[in-house]
Amino acid sequence: MDLSPRSNGRMVVALIVMAVMAVSVLWTMEPGKYRNLVWILLGFFTFRILLGRLGSR
Repeated sequence: MDLSPRSNGRMVVALIVMAVMAVSVLWTMEPGKYRNLVWILLGFFTFRILLGRLGSR
């Protein structure tokens, strides 16, 4: 797997890490304002990962 900057492998690894973090938030945090904040932050960083991929085309 190619893990050089702007490669597909790097994006896949980043998205897998985000998915693991999202599942851990779902299982470990109780519903409330902090959980919502974490969901927003995870969504923001995932969006940035995807925008970076679209920008490198």
